[in-house]
Amino acid sequence: MRTDGGGRNVELSLEMDSARGTGDREALRTLVRNLVDNAVRHTPAGGLVRVRTRSGSRAAGRNEPALLEVADSGPGIPLADRERAFDRFYRRAGSPEGGSGLGLAIVKAVADRHGAQVLLGDAPEGGLLVSVAFPPAA
Repeated sequence: MRTDGGGRNVELSLEMDSARGTGDREALRTLVRNLVDNAVRHTPAGGLVRVRTRSGSRAAGRNEPALLEVADSGPGIPLADRERAFDRFYRRAGSPEGGSGLGLAIVKAVADRHGAQVLLGDAPEGGLLVSVAFPPAA
């Protein structure tokens, strides 16, 4: 699927396993919307944003978390800046115009309310990988 991405023709890839859980539907929708919006905004023309869910597994006695991943082919966030990326109103120097610096702060707040962990890493596409691991369903 292609999205306009501000006129930049960004490809959006969706890889969805069925993942079920409980939580505040609107808050979780906001979490996903913020992650995808940030990824599209920071991805250059012709780039790729990949959204993937993986369901938690109960196989072989393991109870693994459900996982949401959003990866992009943008510039990423340097390791030294990743902790600050969750601060309200934080925007890295040279960030594209638009946005308030609240996206990842909101994602972190929603994740915390749901007992989920948010990790920032390097995407295979070359940009940022944001992983949200939700606690296993009871």
